[in-house]
Amino acid sequence: MVPWLGLLTDSKPTILVLAGETSGDLHAAKVVAELRVRNPNVRFLGMGGPKMKAQGVELFAELGTLAIMGFSEVIARLCYFLSLRRKVLALIHSESPDLVILVDYPGFNLTIAKAAHERDCPVLYYIPPKVWAWNERRARTLATVADAVASIHPFEVDLLKEHGVNVEYVGHPLLDRAGSIPSRGESFRAWGLDPERPLLGILPGSRIQEVERHLKPFIESARAVVDRRPGVQVLISQAPGLEDSHFRDLEFSVVRETPSLLRWSDCVLTKSGTSTLETALEGTPLVVAHRVSWLSGVLARLLLRTRYIGLPNLVTHQEVVPEVLQGEVRPEVIAPLLLELIDESSPVRIEQIQNL
Repeated sequence: MVPWLGLLTDSKPTILVLAGETSGDLHAAKVVAELRVRNPNVRFLGMGGPKMKAQGVELFAELGTLAIMGFSEVIARLCYFLSLRRKVLALIHSESPDLVILVDYPGFNLTIAKAAHERDCPVLYYIPPKVWAWNERRARTLATVADAVASIHPFEVDLLKEHGVNVEYVGHPLLDRAGSIPSRGESFRAWGLDPERPLLGILPGSRIQEVERHLKPFIESARAVVDRRPGVQVLISQAPGLEDSHFRDLEFSVVRETPSLLRWSDCVLTKSGTSTLETALEGTPLVVAHRVSWLSGVLARLLLRTRYIGLPNLVTHQEVVPEVLQGEVRPEVIAPLLLELIDESSPVRIEQIQNL
């Protein structure tokens, strides 16, 4: 697929790795770790988060300033992103990296791919833009600026190949963690919970803006569930890179063990994004709820090629899991959905589990 990966046998190649979100930081760090096994002398430069930093990547930009959601939010930070783009281009010019690895984050990374391609720097795009949800023109762009594309979704490979993309399915990284999650008993003991009582997991987001928009209505929805079913326990996931200050003085406990929470929850309320697929892969029933700014919502309706935002629904082209959007994200809408899914005897719960 990528014969020029033989450069890893060079004495000390330089590789530029760019990730802009928490999930990208995690996936990029795993790639860096694997490449270091092949050649311990590789020098890694990049932008990302604590996982990449722990692998020895020399970061020039960190997640706290990168993780932005929504069109209007990006516009508000436009000067910063233009400055960051200039910094990356200057680095490509000065360092002439032997390889550029782009991880997700398409709004920014596609522009870098074009610039790197013009300087004859090999480009590997890991987790490419979701052209099946947005605009297929991105696939044509990808074909011209990326030497190779590594896809984690088997269903998108044929579509990308139709547009001339040199793409290969490499498996989903979330499948690799199956054996590393503690048992239900161990997890509940660590959390101080009763494993015999149902657990509702809350995932408000991995970006500050997501938490600010989702945490309050998600907690209100969880409270409404507990009011109806007092035996239900609730845990809130705090994503890596988010400050504790966003999760202080809450009525429910906060944990950082998101994989364990997704596996052992009886039901999950999550914002849109990677977490919807993570939850579905665990076979855990879920409700997807998502809010963005008014302008971002209008633009999304104009640009999206699909009626769904949750990955389980996008993959199957049907509403496998309920989606609650924008002004509907409030407890009187969400709580009844959660109550049905957390009831073990509910036909709605049984049907969703069968479809996941």
